[in-house]
Amino acid sequence: MRLIIIAILAATAASAQPAPPTDAAGMADARAKMLAADANQDGKWDKAEWIAAGRREMGFVFMDGDKDGFVTPAELKSGMDKMQAMRGSN
Repeated sequence: MRLIIIAILAATAASAQPAPPTDAAGMADARAKMLAADANQDGKWDKAEWIAAGRREMGFVFMDGDKDGFVTPAELKSGMDKMQAMRGSN
C-alpha cells in the first residue's frame, strides 16, 4: 500500500511541473527567469540556484552535461535541444 501511495505522489509531482516552453516568447521568458535566478551573477547556475528558480533537481542533473555541478547557458540550450528531440520521437 505504501508503494502505491509513493507512486501516486511521484506521478502527481511530475505532472505538476510545467512543460518547457517551445516558442520563442516562452524561451525568452524562461531564460529571463533563469538569469534572475543566478544569485551570484556568475553566468551559470548551481543546484541551489536552479531549485530556487522553481526547477526540479532531476532537471538540473539532466542539463548539467559535463557533471561539474553547474549549468551554463550552453548546457541549458543543449539540454533543451535534447528534450525537444526526445519529444519529437514519441
